[in-house]
Amino acid sequence: MNEDSESVGAAAQMIGVFLAGGTGALLRVLLSAQIEQACSERLPFIGVLAVNLAGCLLIGFASACITADHWRNIVLGGALGGFTTYSAFALFTVSLADEQRWGSLSAQLLLHILGGVLCVWLGVALAKAAGLSS
Repeated sequence: MNEDSESVGAAAQMIGVFLAGGTGALLRVLLSAQIEQACSERLPFIGVLAVNLAGCLLIGFASACITADHWRNIVLGGALGGFTTYSAFALFTVSLADEQRWGSLSAQLLLHILGGVLCVWLGVALAKAAGLSS
C-alpha cells in the first residue's frame, strides 16, 4: 500500500468516526428525551442512565466482536462515544448535589457506575456466548 492510499484510508476513517459520532449523539438526545418524558420527576437522571447503560452493553458487545482497528474506531469511538453521556452524568451529579438530593445522587452514582460495569461485562459475555468474540 502506498502513502497516498494510506492517507485516503485514514481520511475516510476519520469521516466515518465523525458521521458515526453525530449519529450516536442524535440517538442519545432522542432516546434520553423519550425516556425522561415517560418517567416521573423522582428519577430526573433516568434518561441519561438508560442511555449510559445501553451504551455500556453495546460497547462491551461490540468490543468483543469487532477486531479491525478502523471499525473499532468508527463504532466504539464514533457511534458509541457519541451515544454515551458521561458529561451529562457528571452534570446531573453536580445538580443533584447542589439541590441536596442526596438519595437521588447516591442512586445515580451507584446505578451508573455499577450498572455500567455490569452492562459492559454482559455485552462481552453475550458476544462470547454467540460465538462472535475474537
